[in-house]
Amino acid sequence: MTSLDLTQQRAIATELLALTLIADGRLATAELDALERHGIAALLGIAEDALVEAVLAHCRGLLERSENGDPLRLIDIERFEALLDRVTDAHLREVVCRAMLVLSKADGEISHPEQTLLRDVITRWGMSLERMGALGPAQAAHAASSRL
Repeated sequence: MTSLDLTQQRAIATELLALTLIADGRLATAELDALERHGIAALLGIAEDALVEAVLAHCRGLLERSENGDPLRLIDIERFEALLDRVTDAHLREVVCRAMLVLSKADGEISHPEQTLLRDVITRWGMSLERMGALGPAQAAHAASSRL
């Protein structure tokens, strides 16, 4: 597989966050607030509108698949892992992993589907939950943004 440039990897990172936001079957206001409060779009190096558009595109895709008679699967692990494999930039991986953790915790509970995605990204990218949680959101955001 050919390595993608950082702009392409950021687009994929945006899709990964969209998958995380919808993983539990609902898009909580607290999750959307967390996107803005933590400046996640800026940390990814993308416009906030691009992140919102990725969430909408993911929702549209789910609706189209269900309208075509395909079973509705909020989490497609094979697709998720294929996306994970396309993000190779170490600093972007750290930002994505931390953002996924922040967004999963934003509504007060980490659902089973969110746990599945977090476990997969942490394992696949060789991260540790302790490392991701060691810094508070402000410190993690600063550390991540200073590397991008």
